Amino acid sequence: MFNATALLHHHEEDAVQHYSQIDFSNLSWAEKQWAAWYIWVGNPVLATGIMSFVMHELVYFGRCVPWMIIDALPYFRKWKLQPV
Repeated sequence: MFNATALLHHHEEDAVQHYSQIDFSNLSWAEKQWAAWYIWVGNPVLATGIMSFVMHELVYFGRCVPWMIIDALPYFRKWKLQPV
């Protein structure tokens, strides 16, 4: 039988042991958020994978935002190659 609640308790203990030598008071705001993310997830491999995916999607879709703004400005419509 599998006890999922036992695993949650072990993740907290592992995170405390893993990051016990880090002085969080000397970290910047971004570094504190980064460490909090890893501690909250409890699994460094999973935390890195999720964060990498989210960052990839932000960059992949975020690169279109300037062109969406340019398309919305009437000034640039005279150079459009395709009709709206």
